[in-house]
Amino acid sequence: MRARALATAALLAALLAPAIAQDAPAAPTDPSRMTTGELIAAAPPEAWEPIDPADLVVMYIEATPGAAPGRVVIRLAPAFAPAHTAAMTALLRQGFFDGRAVVRSQENYVAQWGDGEAAAALGLPGAAMPAEFDRPLRGLSPMRLPEGDVMAPQVGWVGGFPMAWDPRRGRAWLIHCNGMVGAGRGEGADSGGPAELYAVNGHAPRALDRNVTLMGRVIAGMEHLSVLPRGTEALGFYGPSQVRPVIRRAVLAADLPEGERPRFEALRTDGDWFGELVESRRNRRDGWTLHRHDRIEICQVPLPVRPALPR
Repeated sequence: MRARALATAALLAALLAPAIAQDAPAAPTDPSRMTTGELIAAAPPEAWEPIDPADLVVMYIEATPGAAPGRVVIRLAPAFAPAHTAAMTALLRQGFFDGRAVVRSQENYVAQWGDGEAAAALGLPGAAMPAEFDRPLRGLSPMRLPEGDVMAPQVGWVGGFPMAWDPRRGRAWLIHCNGMVGAGRGEGADSGGPAELYAVNGHAPRALDRNVTLMGRVIAGMEHLSVLPRGTEALGFYGPSQVRPVIRRAVLAADLPEGERPRFEALRTDGDWFGELVESRRNRRDGWTLHRHDRIEICQVPLPVRPALPR
């Protein structure tokens, strides 16, 4: 009897399967109807661009003693901070960050690592150098966010980074969205450099825009920075009784053997596909969202990156 019941159930399932499949909603093929996740998954190869390994920093952080190091990958922005990224490359090739501590983890603000004083004592670049808070707008062709911005005349995206600009002054700068990486500094504008870095780990602290040199953004492994133990001292610095997380290794991807290099590609921010992604965030196209706002803020738009696929 049991065997006959199972056979009957299997037959019914087989007969009903086509009807069930026919009733299931098909994934949309029109980009203007896709959700953000569907757009990223369906983006054609030409909507993606490879990231140069010379612009990728691979860093391994041991959050607590004995824990498996977590990999953090940073994409550098030489178009906005050429001197800082060049100094960063020199520091990496000296192995400067290997064994250095994370010195600060502040809730909903930044995680900070490195040692500017040590770099200066060793005669290495990147301890204190001329600031690169902004750059000429000339030569950039950003995709503009039409909603505008509270903190800048215009905002948008270029080359996989969020940026702002002032058309009247002809100046452009990067924006402190989550994951952006900057060079820590003291009171003077030229008192900082890439020997001491921070990454934004919370809501965008936009008051820092044009007050710090932004030189990249975390494209993978942000979770390893976001969950670091919080510092107990002022501004989230680690206290004397706390065990600081340690950077076990930091290296330029281009300097790794060919077989060990991580390869990533970013969704192009200068094409129609990214424009549809922005619209999908401006007015969510999912069944859960009941009120659509018809506007979006610059840091609320994701900048997708994925491991590079064979071409």
